[in-house]
Amino acid sequence: MSVARTFWEKATAAHVYCAQGRIRGEQYARHWHDLAAFRRSPYFASIVADHVVAATVARHKSCFFIEKDTEGAVIDYAVATQGHLRIVPEGQARKALAEDYAAMLADEVMAGDALPFEQLMQVCAELAAQVNKAAAMRG
Repeated sequence: MSVARTFWEKATAAHVYCAQGRIRGEQYARHWHDLAAFRRSPYFASIVADHVVAATVARHKSCFFIEKDTEGAVIDYAVATQGHLRIVPEGQARKALAEDYAAMLADEVMAGDALPFEQLMQVCAELAAQVNKAAAMRG
């Protein structure tokens, strides 16, 4: 799988989490860890520029991974890839993600370059802002 495809698979999974506010199992926080690693990588600029892959992931997930938000509305993956990506959870969802992340750190699942949780959320907020801005400029 391409780096851009992997990024968008994880970014849209995080987007769904934020829309639903619930974790789908243990070690789900790995997606945010990986997104922050993408942001720090030399591949990030090309990932942001590759809107074709983003659209492909959105179409695929819209067919095979139909999800609903907390209001019961179907989540539109295309919206997430076209300037409205949301990957920083709030409230209880953020607390649950922090707990999952802490458990992963304690289990040494993410040894090496793992950021403290609040710094991870800051990097993810910056990532989303950059991706959303690039999408809006293509708009």
